Amino acid sequence: MNTDLQINSQFSESHDDALMKFHITEAEQRLHTRPHVNHSAGFTLIELIISLALGLLIVAAATQLFIAGLTSYKLQKAMADIQDNASLGLNFIINDIRKANLSAPVPALNNKIGYAGIIMTPDNIGEKINLNCNPACFESNQLADLGTANVVGKKNNQLIIRYQVPQATVDCSGQDVEKNTFVIQRYFVASTSTDSRQSLRCQAAQYTQAQLDKITGTNKLALAWEASQVILPNVDYFKVRIGYMDGDLNNVNSTLVYSDIKDYVNLDQTEKKYQKNIDGVVQPILPHVHAIQIGVLVQSESSTGLPDLVVEKNKADFTMFGKEKIKLDTQYQNTHLRQVVEQTISLRNAMGWINEGVES
Repeated sequence: MNTDLQINSQFSESHDDALMKFHITEAEQRLHTRPHVNHSAGFTLIELIISLALGLLIVAAATQLFIAGLTSYKLQKAMADIQDNASLGLNFIINDIRKANLSAPVPALNNKIGYAGIIMTPDNIGEKINLNCNPACFESNQLADLGTANVVGKKNNQLIIRYQVPQATVDCSGQDVEKNTFVIQRYFVASTSTDSRQSLRCQAAQYTQAQLDKITGTNKLALAWEASQVILPNVDYFKVRIGYMDGDLNNVNSTLVYSDIKDYVNLDQTEKKYQKNIDGVVQPILPHVHAIQIGVLVQSESSTGLPDLVVEKNKADFTMFGKEKIKLDTQYQNTHLRQVVEQTISLRNAMGWINEGVES
């Protein structure tokens, strides 16, 4: 019986050992079949530094592209402002100047002819008309010195023209004009209480021949001027010159000369070439005017994206009419783009050459 107990005890121990080994083997198999977990996942310090550096480079490149695009846009916008002014504003003025002297009593222009298409002196106005400018157009040499320009040592000029309209239209002040009405328009640089910009403006007045015919004695027709309108905004300087043939048309030594209105009016009339014998009477006659030159120094509405370059350019001299040097006052040497624009207009209604007689 003791032997049976020993056998059973040994069998039980063997069974327990086998069962334990089985559980251990099963546990090992389960352990080996579990998914592998990497507990060291994430960026290293070097990887993080490289990522940040690449990100900064990309942001810097994008910022540079944005700044370059913005600079280019501002420059192109400034150039477009000037081109629009030159093509639209000046063309408007040119078309009106070409009408000057239309239906005038005499198809010629100088400083003495009355009711002329270019009004340079009080004699050109006409004996029955009070020009009624405010300020007075000929007071203190207003044609040559009307308001201070934005350039050193110079003042803006003024141009006054007259013409008769062949059909109903609109004048530069925006007022309706009936057929055969005479229009006088003055171009000048000024600002207003509602617009602080120095702009080239146009102001118009009208009258009819019927109104003139009613004037008797020493009375005069006082013109009523309408409100001025901006033709060319942001003008630093406005200059007017007149062109005339200095000498007889059949003289090989005669030359086409362009000068300021003030210089033309103040020509030395005692010179032999200006002393003309007309019907036996020797009298001073200035040459007839055949053309008008206008020049403007115009600036852009907004600043450019190249401040250093533009400021340096604005410190240099500008050239007008090929020889006149213009220098901006220091306070106007800013970042606004500037350009000189010029035009020469032939006075087609003043080409009827009048015999001035021969030199005395």
